[in-house]
Amino acid sequence: MNSNEIYSRQNQDKFLKIQYAARVNYNSAENFNKYAWLLCLISAFSIFLPRTWHEYILNGIPFAADLVAMVCSLIASDKVKWGATFRKYFDAYVLDISTDQFSETDVREILEKSEKIFLKSPEIGRIQISNTGHDSPPGVKDWYEFSELLDGIEAQFECQRQNIWWNKKMSKLRIFATACLGVTVVSAFMLLIYATSNSMLSILLCCGGIIGKIIERLIENIQYFHVSELIIGSQRTVEVHPTKESIEQLQCFIDERRAINVLESNYFHQKIAAKLSDIYKRIAS
Repeated sequence: MNSNEIYSRQNQDKFLKIQYAARVNYNSAENFNKYAWLLCLISAFSIFLPRTWHEYILNGIPFAADLVAMVCSLIASDKVKWGATFRKYFDAYVLDISTDQFSETDVREILEKSEKIFLKSPEIGRIQISNTGHDSPPGVKDWYEFSELLDGIEAQFECQRQNIWWNKKMSKLRIFATACLGVTVVSAFMLLIYATSNSMLSILLCCGGIIGKIIERLIENIQYFHVSELIIGSQRTVEVHPTKESIEQLQCFIDERRAINVLESNYFHQKIAAKLSDIYKRIAS
């Protein structure tokens, strides 16, 4: 397979719809993660509700918020799973890497789900599959770009390298934004705790959900960091000794990281996609 064949296959309508479906799922997962965090914060800050309120209300609000937050987290995880599955299928068939990993039943289910997602918002979907990363809003057409004709493993590896480069750039923004928001929320919470007289038991009961959420996020991010290190090592291996097996191993790590519920910001992607697309096009030429 060469870069012209990859370009041709990735622009077939069914593959564009699959990439669009992946984006929809990841964006939806990001929103559900935000809902979960918001509900956990509502639960935590419910400690500052007036103690004159009925006991059922004081205990019911954090309980209900934590319960719904857990449901949102489960939905987000399922959305990430499907987003990763769509991207995995796209890369497998467009790049011709381990295409035998999908059964006919798997393929039919993937195509059916992507078609249903597209038909829910056909106007938005049509814009997405017509626009490239250089357009506004950024779309999924020409997901992989080539500045020169590449063949075989070189073409496959260039696509993987683009995935890794984009992920690295978006991750920096996510880490910075998360750190700023985290410091702000924790500082505000600690100041309110200091200014009030709540028992440690009350604090722990109201903060149970957010503590659990923080632990969950730490576990997911540790997994994400670990797989990212494996990707870096695998990328170096391919650069030194490119083989079919090393390409497949690198792709496995990329697919594994996509299935971890650590997501980049769609807001930032909308803002800087065109700029990053132009930068990569220049450095790769």
